[in-house]
Amino acid sequence: MELRIFVLSKNVKIMEIVMIKKLGCSPCKAFEPIVKAEAEKRSLGFRHIMQEDMPEEIRPPYFPYFYLYNDGEVIEHWGGTSDRKLEKVLDRSLNK
Repeated sequence: MELRIFVLSKNVKIMEIVMIKKLGCSPCKAFEPIVKAEAEKRSLGFRHIMQEDMPEEIRPPYFPYFYLYNDGEVIEHWGGTSDRKLEKVLDRSLNK
């Protein structure tokens, strides 16, 4: 199964951050409010998907993992809990 098909369960017309998280992942739980606040601040959509609900062949290598979608296409993807990385990715993508 293609990641794009799995993640785009709705017709997304706005730029959106999709967070892939794992049950019992403490860094995921701690970082989610930070990402959600940053998305709201920048008027981006935000949602999360549990890796347990994903087909194994498209699960990311580590958690949390993020995809930035714009008009249904992945424009960035990254992993980890760095505030700086999050800001750099969003700055770069929003200033294109």
